Amino acid sequence: MRLLPSSFIALTFALLVGCSTTQEVVLAKANPTKRVQTIAQIPDADNSPQMNANLEAALQKEGLSLKAPLPAGTRKSNEVDAIVSYVDVWRWDLVMYLKGLTVRLYDAETGDLLITGQWNDSTLHAFRDAKGVMQGVVSDMMAKLRAATKDK
Repeated sequence: MRLLPSSFIALTFALLVGCSTTQEVVLAKANPTKRVQTIAQIPDADNSPQMNANLEAALQKEGLSLKAPLPAGTRKSNEVDAIVSYVDVWRWDLVMYLKGLTVRLYDAETGDLLITGQWNDSTLHAFRDAKGVMQGVVSDMMAKLRAATKDK
C-alpha cells in the first residue's frame, strides 16, 4: 500500500523535471563598451524564412534598426553596430517542434562575440511557439547586454 503514494510522487517529480526547458544568456565580453542600435543578420543555409522573420520581429520589438543581411561568414561590418546569427534545431513528434535555439550577437567593429542566448526544450517536450521562444531569447539577451553597457 505504501508503494502507491511513493510511486505517484516519483512519477509526478519525473514529469515535472522532464517538462522543463532551459534558457541561458551569457555575456562573452565582460565589459562591452558600445550600445547596439543597428544590426544585420548573417543568414545560414539551414535558416528558414519563418525563423528569419521571427528573429527580425524580435529584434524590431527590442527597438533595433535592421539592415540588409550580410554574406555568410561575415564577422565585421562598418554599416552596423552588431551582427546576429542563429542555429535552430527541429525534431519530429507527430509534427515538427523546436528542440533548441542558439542566438549569437557579434561586435561588428571587432568581430568578437558579445553575447549568446541558448534555449533547449526537455525530453518530454511541449510544442512551443517558435516566435515566442525567439522573442524570449532575444529579449533576455538585449536586457543583459544593455545592463552591461549602461554605464559606458
